[in-house]
Amino acid sequence: MRVAHLRLAGLPAAVMLLALPCAAFAQAPAYRLEVAPDAAEETVVSWARERCEEWDLPDAPLRAFRDDKGEVVAFASHYRGRPLIGPALTSVRKSCAISFQARNSADPAEFSDKSWIAATWTGDGRRVQALIHAEYHADKHAGACRFKDAMSCWYNVVTAARSSDGGRSFKVDEPHPLVAAPAFKQDVGQGRHRGFFNPSNIVEKDGAWYALIATTGGEGQKSGVCLFRTADIKDATAWRAYDGSDFTIRALDPYREDVSQAKPCKPLKPLPTTVGSVTRHEASGQWLAIFHLGPDPSQGIAGGRVAYSWSSDLKRWSPLQTLMIHPTMWSKNCGDKQRYAYGAVADPASPSRNFETTGDEAFLFMSKMRVTDCKVGPERDLVRVKVRFVPETQRSTP
Repeated sequence: MRVAHLRLAGLPAAVMLLALPCAAFAQAPAYRLEVAPDAAEETVVSWARERCEEWDLPDAPLRAFRDDKGEVVAFASHYRGRPLIGPALTSVRKSCAISFQARNSADPAEFSDKSWIAATWTGDGRRVQALIHAEYHADKHAGACRFKDAMSCWYNVVTAARSSDGGRSFKVDEPHPLVAAPAFKQDVGQGRHRGFFNPSNIVEKDGAWYALIATTGGEGQKSGVCLFRTADIKDATAWRAYDGSDFTIRALDPYREDVSQAKPCKPLKPLPTTVGSVTRHEASGQWLAIFHLGPDPSQGIAGGRVAYSWSSDLKRWSPLQTLMIHPTMWSKNCGDKQRYAYGAVADPASPSRNFETTGDEAFLFMSKMRVTDCKVGPERDLVRVKVRFVPETQRSTP
């Protein structure tokens, strides 16, 4: 899974702030997020010791829930979705059993080339709903792309799957139900990566369920991050995107439906790119979104950073703040020894079955990628760092 890094994320921060009206921003609560003073990077899953095959690696943000037996089931896997299972979020271990895998289909209308478990939600710990990040790599299928490189031929949608055994296995209805999709087929607009990518985790709010999904835009759709909602989490066809006023936009299947009247979703300001996680901070009642971003020369950030934004309603978000600076997967520095991606915040002590809330301490889970000869390969570990929420009036302890 490669993050769909949107053009907006590459703009200097000062330009972004000038270009967006202040009324679009939410007010941040009187809290900031920081790395805990006693924090040390911890390895959750070691590629060298625990991999089930060479390309068994953390290639998506961590998603976790407590099953009906009281165990924690988590996913942060590659396109062969293998769960992490344990008595607590702090003690999950890799299972080599495959919970979900797409069919490597050459037919783009099947939406089953390469797919990742991108989000999960369960009410009872046994019946689990999932959002699926589904990639179609036309360069791997004869005659499907007029380019040769993967990025130019990459087409993406978000589908859905379900489990009836606590996430040990997932099934997809046929034809695959679309949650988010471009209003055009995969052969349109080749030359860049296109579609909807990398859903955030699913959160429940006021009797409905929400997820943030990024798009690179095209054919009338602006790039950015759109908010999706459903009133029925068990119905994969019930998801609707926010149009700027209400949740009215249903994903149309460009291979089976007339998309001539398709309407675009409304990207949320100032969210710059794919959202690693959304959690509600219990003390402030605010929602926190986490991002892994690339270099930002305007702020003297050469390799990248982890940033965050606050919201009270999931629609209006505060200007970005920096949590930490380190090389990310978009760094161009060949001197990097490691790079990071797929940050997600989760609190092992959360009372939420789906880890939707945090107290004043939590962990930032990330994929740590080793760099060799300026390239990132399969050697990646799932790591975590303790973070804390601090009132703005309180200074950090050295």
